[in-house]
Amino acid sequence: MTRILFVLSLSVALFACPKATTGPVLGGSDDEKMDSLAAQLEELRTRTNTECSETCSLKVKVCNLSETACEIAGRNADRAEYQKRCVTAQEECAKFNEACSTCKK
Repeated sequence: MTRILFVLSLSVALFACPKATTGPVLGGSDDEKMDSLAAQLEELRTRTNTECSETCSLKVKVCNLSETACEIAGRNADRAEYQKRCVTAQEECAKFNEACSTCKK
């Protein structure tokens, strides 16, 4: 009986703890995820007249989205459109990195 209680309490402890996530949390198929990422990247890309601090903050978001897009592309190496979206996302990340690095600190 003690063994059962121990296993049960250990199971609760393992499954009750939330796991940390690094990128955006997206549900659905890879197609839906990639469409969502593309929409988010487009929204961030079209922001204009941002302050340096906001540009650098957006850089982090854009690069995280880019990383996620490329992870999906990596899982679907046979999908040319995913590879193109990964490259486009990486280019957006590079643009935001450059814009942030040219800001006055």
